[in-house]
Amino acid sequence: MDNRIKQIYDAVMSYDIELVKELVKKSLEEGENPLVIMNDGLSRAIIEIGDKFGREEIFLVELMIAADACMAGVELVKKNILENRIPGQKPKGVVVIGTVLGDIHNIGKDILKTLLETGGFEVHDIGVDRNAESFVSTAVETGAGIIGSSALLTTTAPHQKDIEKYLKEKNLKGKIKTIIGGAATSQQWAEEVGADFYASTATEGVNIIRRFFEGAENENKS
Repeated sequence: MDNRIKQIYDAVMSYDIELVKELVKKSLEEGENPLVIMNDGLSRAIIEIGDKFGREEIFLVELMIAADACMAGVELVKKNILENRIPGQKPKGVVVIGTVLGDIHNIGKDILKTLLETGGFEVHDIGVDRNAESFVSTAVETGAGIIGSSALLTTTAPHQKDIEKYLKEKNLKGKIKTIIGGAATSQQWAEEVGADFYASTATEGVNIIRRFFEGAENENKS
């Protein structure tokens, strides 16, 4: 890992918001690839912080401060990428994302949103603590091809199953794909609830969503 990227990672792990902003800004000015900053510095650190919280090695307040430090850097990276994007480009796909009912955690969701937006996707973030109808109705209204739901708590993860049920009720299952993520989820859980895809990290989620839309586009051309 590049030394500056390692410093960004360490600053998030140390909950130092101002240092994160300073290091990210300096790295961008020096021409560092913003996606490398995002993936290898910021995202990698917050995933490790989340794992530490899951192992009960840190308290919730520490998780939240680390999240603030991470998102401070994410916003700078996002601003840099969007400023350098070619205007008028057609979005690569339309995605609806949110955190399920009863769950107010948004770290992973916000990072996924940023990675998708900077990657050229149109993202509709419905926020946290949202029910199945909110996910599906927003997808229908926006013409989204995929719904992404996040659940950090085992007590809220069952609401991801509600999304699949609601899609079936509206005869939309299969027409709108679903991807799940969050600390309470797994590939086994995705198969159990009937989700189309599972992502263990935001970066993996972006790659899955990108491949899905590229496949759909190729099918339309053939």
